[in-house]
Amino acid sequence: MKLNGYRASHRNRWLLIKKGVLNPQEFLLLEYYFDSMDFDSRHGNFGAFESYPEEIAKDFNKKAETIQDWHNNLLAKGFIQLIDKKRKLFKVKSPERYGTTFGCNAQDFAKNEKNTPTLDFLLQNICFSPEKAEINPQNNTNLALDNNSKPLGSFKGELGLSPISSKKVVVIKQAIRSDQEYQDIYSRGDFLSLTPDDMKWIDQNIQEKIEIESDEQEKEIVRIYFDGDWGKYRSSLIS
Repeated sequence: MKLNGYRASHRNRWLLIKKGVLNPQEFLLLEYYFDSMDFDSRHGNFGAFESYPEEIAKDFNKKAETIQDWHNNLLAKGFIQLIDKKRKLFKVKSPERYGTTFGCNAQDFAKNEKNTPTLDFLLQNICFSPEKAEINPQNNTNLALDNNSKPLGSFKGELGLSPISSKKVVVIKQAIRSDQEYQDIYSRGDFLSLTPDDMKWIDQNIQEKIEIESDEQEKEIVRIYFDGDWGKYRSSLIS
């Protein structure tokens, strides 16, 4: 991914987490793909990006298998679409939504989505198969955002967690990096819409609670979110 330039960042994207459509890991990978795509509408591959889990894993400090799992979830939910399997080339829907030049019209999308501030309308613009992007409140991170989509700095402290059930529940947290690592990420231009303090706050506060319903699901969670470390998994159980 090129570490220069910028793109439009729509605040209503946080509805994808609030409504449980995407978990935080899938959400961040999708943002990564938005930053990686071809922004020039004059190109044949406008809106396309390459996805090599081995390379992306280095940026996320995760195993390639974990990135592949997140990627497959985005593909299954219709947020990305395969173009060329051999080249590992994929595309996003409505790439013109994220640019302001070369035929892109981010402002028009922002205006229309403000006039119709619903998740269904948003999904029509960003998802190839909205019917596959099911709302999953059970795994909701429960960020306290409203349809007015406040800036990140406005909802710090509004984080909440859903009630704990009697079943086994695991809390998924993002790894906390050093202050220098956050500064390096910001300096590279990976997430220009977030300051280093914002990135750290997100990692410290965004959590996902998953209720364990089967042994098979539990094994998958340990593999995907804890890199196979059962000790780390057990320490994250809350019931």
